[in-house]
Amino acid sequence: MTIFSKQQVYHSLSLLFFIILVTACSSTRLIYSFTDKFIKDEINYFLYLDEEEKLLMNQQVSEMINWHRTSMMPSYASYLDNIADTLEVGEYDANKITIIIDEGRTLIEDTIVGLTPYASRFLIQINNDEAIEFMKKQMLMRQQERIIKLSEPREIRYNDRFDKLTKNFKRFFGDLTNAQIEMLETHSHETLNDARVRLHNRTLRQKAFVRFMKSQPNEAELNAYLNKLLIRGHEIINPNYKDFSQASLSRFKILLIKMLAISSDKQRNVMIDKLRSYAREFNTISK
Repeated sequence: MTIFSKQQVYHSLSLLFFIILVTACSSTRLIYSFTDKFIKDEINYFLYLDEEEKLLMNQQVSEMINWHRTSMMPSYASYLDNIADTLEVGEYDANKITIIIDEGRTLIEDTIVGLTPYASRFLIQINNDEAIEFMKKQMLMRQQERIIKLSEPREIRYNDRFDKLTKNFKRFFGDLTNAQIEMLETHSHETLNDARVRLHNRTLRQKAFVRFMKSQPNEAELNAYLNKLLIRGHEIINPNYKDFSQASLSRFKILLIKMLAISSDKQRNVMIDKLRSYAREFNTISK
């Protein structure tokens, strides 16, 4: 259940880097085949379900995956093809990058609005005191796991952050230059503590979500609340997080602009080929 523990997905700076962050191998088709299992595993972690509720869960997850496959994947493909077209004609200045990121965020919001009805339909039918208490306990356990991870020495956290960032950029750029690696080193240092801010915000939103569930909302109320919590959560809790998100977005945008500004023709061709490859796979998956 991604609304409980994977909110960073909804704060991805663009669909391009959403794909980078969630893709652990070169085949998007393989990754997508695991989505159904991942969602069910998350739900089973946070909610203790009886057999009837598991059947309901399976139905809602299947319907949700089918909607996402047929309704959103073609849009993702078109988005990635458009980015490839932009790179092909050499348009990757600050204004273009801003447009690309804004369009990606719009796609993510469209995805959230399309998925929340399935989550609401399921959650409203298992909303009781026992389920809420179990959910709270599991949320706390997940939070403690993250705290332990974030308590590691700075050098370890930096190396993990830098390695992940470098791997993600290499997936699209190919081999990086020394200047590009230095940019990633700087960005990794500057954003090293961002994960703590995000964890704090996620914890506050989880608590707000639990409080709302205790109020026994109807399905329409829950759906509206989930959309607001996931898209404009700062309007519900922790308003300062909006400034943090905007600053984080700005830093990422500057990094991307600088990386592209010194990219070679070979690197841009690698990016174009990779984007078009993902787009083809998304179109194939959607059929």
